[in-house]
Amino acid sequence: MQHYEAALSLGGRLLLAALFLWAGLHKIFNPVGTQQYMAAYGLTLGTMFLFLAATVVEVGGGIALAIGHSTREATALLVLFMVMVTGVFHTHLVDPNQVIHFAKNIAITGGLFYVLAYGPGASNVGGQAEEPTGADMAGFRRPALTLAGRLFLGGLFLLSGLNKALDPVGATQYMAAMGMTSGTELLYAGAVLLEIGGALSLWLGWWTRVGAAALILFIIPATIMFHRTSMSFVLDATLQDQQFHMMKNLAILGGLIYVLAHGAGSLSLDGWKAGPTRRLPA
Repeated sequence: MQHYEAALSLGGRLLLAALFLWAGLHKIFNPVGTQQYMAAYGLTLGTMFLFLAATVVEVGGGIALAIGHSTREATALLVLFMVMVTGVFHTHLVDPNQVIHFAKNIAITGGLFYVLAYGPGASNVGGQAEEPTGADMAGFRRPALTLAGRLFLGGLFLLSGLNKALDPVGATQYMAAMGMTSGTELLYAGAVLLEIGGALSLWLGWWTRVGAAALILFIIPATIMFHRTSMSFVLDATLQDQQFHMMKNLAILGGLIYVLAHGAGSLSLDGWKAGPTRRLPA
């Protein structure tokens, strides 16, 4: 997998960056609606300043992530932004849709942790992998960030898989309503196995790249089937929600690609099986 590490890291970065670039452009093309939305969630003081700050962070951080310039600094800023946004806009957890957005934001943060741990890879504006500064990434920060990244990414799929397993009738009816009328039960069983199996693989760090690949194979068709929509910046609330779900899925896909590129890290069953010699640089 090391032969493909640079290409996979680039692909993962671009998919993660796409979410923030799109969200920033969405704010630019819809400033009034965005500020009204922010005010509705209690951000009534300095709304214009918060709007401008969010736009700059998303567009600037997205560009830095995409081109691989000052990548760890930009990623750390985006992590902080995700924490604040999730805390303000997605904590009404009695709403099932908000639960999904909350879990997806956590998973995206997990993908950003992987970027913090491993940097942009060799395919960046400088042509060289950025070296971490401060404490040794191989000593503590990288394993800890990698573990947190796996847990955050896996949590979304474990939650989704368990929800399907506990409500098979509702899950199959929803799939049929979205046009999956042939072999619905088989597709349902496959989705549950891929999500729960892939999530446990990430959490345990066991056959981690296989688990990440399985989740990639799941999230691509799931996004096409359930969240395909217009990418116009002027849509009603329902279609905008579908846009955000689609872009968040692409960002989660980027995080999974980073896992595929770099593996589980040393704090994992894969790292333990590799032995102490190979665990050190994980």
